[in-house]
Parts: sequence; structure tokens; C-alpha cells
Amino acid sequence: MTKSRKSRYEASTPMTMHRVRARQTTGMPRPWYLRPFTYFAVAGAMFGLLMLWVSLDDAFYVYDAEIIGTVRTSEDEVFDVSGMPGLHILWVNVSEVEAAILETLPNIESARVSCMLPARCTIRVVERQPRVLWTDGSMSWWVDDQGVIFPASEGLAGGWTVRGSLPKDGSGNLDEPVRNALNELWASGLPLPQVLDYVQNRGLMYTDPHGWRVILGQGVGMEQRARLAQNLIADLEARGISPRFIDVRFPSAPYYSVTNEW
Repeated sequence: MTKSRKSRYEASTPMTMHRVRARQTTGMPRPWYLRPFTYFAVAGAMFGLLMLWVSLDDAFYVYDAEIIGTVRTSEDEVFDVSGMPGLHILWVNVSEVEAAILETLPNIESARVSCMLPARCTIRVVERQPRVLWTDGSMSWWVDDQGVIFPASEGLAGGWTVRGSLPKDGSGNLDEPVRNALNELWASGLPLPQVLDYVQNRGLMYTDPHGWRVILGQGVGMEQRARLAQNLIADLEARGISPRFIDVRFPSAPYYSVTNEW
């Protein structure tokens, strides 16, 4: 080998070895723990364990709730009808729970439900305020100013008692003419007896301190009729007349009788 060829070989050898080492380094596979698939597998496993824990741990099941706003209604009753006892927190639909409470408990006017993890729920209710205790002799109901009828659990201090068959509309509420009559009488502030009677086709009536039966009727215009009855009673008393009943259902033609029951 001549000197010139030897020089060219020695000059080219280091460059060739460098290229070989570079190719070998670039071709080495990544460690398994650095591969993207490993990240997804680990994340999936962790998520699965989390879901298993959430599904099986009793801390995520609703076994009680904070009930706010009940006065006449039992807190246990509200919670029981909510449908939440024993339900997993992730399956609680607050809209369905609120609807179940209102549908089952007619004495509840509104219900609001809120829940937080792990299983903390609060039920806020507003009870209906009864204005009238209605009784037919064997059963009693409360009636609010909207005409909603719900079971009575006790007497009603400061309200009226109405005796007679309970008239209902197609929705199961108090018949509208009777509801309007009661609301108008209540708003009038007139000193009426606390006990009224209801007779179908005649409406509301009461017995005054003289023992006279006063028929007021129903529907709008009750305040006018009630005031007319008071004036008529005063006039009859002044004239020494003792009627058996007074009927003011038709204000333009009120009448009374000293002989007939009606």
C-alpha cells in the first residue's frame, strides 16, 4: 500500500465508525414505562379502581338527609317519600326527588333538593298554610288559600271550620266558587262566626247569636252579601222580628221567613 492510499484510509475510518455508532444509538427501543400505551393503561387501571371504590363504599350511598322547613310534617316522612334512602349519590336526580315529594305530600307547597359528595343531601320544603278546617263529621281536611286540600293532623287555631260535604273540582282541589267565597270573606275582616256550614246548591251559611240561619251563597260578591246580612239582622232585631232564616244570595232581592226552614 502506497503512502497516499494509506493516508486516505486512515482519514476515512473515523468518519465511518461515527456513522455506524449514530445509527445504532438511534435505533434503540424506548423503555416500556416510557411508551404512550403504558400511560393509558395505568390511567385506565387507576380510574377503574376509583370507580370500584365509589361504587362499593357505603360513604357514597344516601342513608339520611338534612330536612329544613318542616313544622307539621314529619322529617322521616319527607325523606322516605323522596326515594333517596339507600340510593347511590350518582343516581340521585334532584328533579325527580322534588317531584316525588310534591306528588306524595300535598301539604308541601315547594321542595328544593341539593346534594354534595360523598353523600350529603339537603331537602328544603315549604309547607302549605291551612286557612280552613273542613269536616264532614267523619273526616277532616285542611284547605289553603289556593284551594289545595290535604289531610288535617290537628285543629286550626285562628282559622274557620266549615262543616258539610267537601266540594271538589276536577283536579281534586276545593271547588272554585267556594274557594273564592272563603277568600273574599277572609279578606273582608268581617266579624263572622268561626264555624260555617256548606250545603250544596245553597253555598256557605252560618248561625248568628240569635239562632237565625244566614245563607250567604258562594262565588264572588261575598263581602257585599255578608254586610247586607248584618244590616238586615240589625233591622229585623230593631223591629222585633225573629226569622228562621235570612237569604242574601241575591243582594237585589234578599228575603227571610219566620215559618219555613229555608
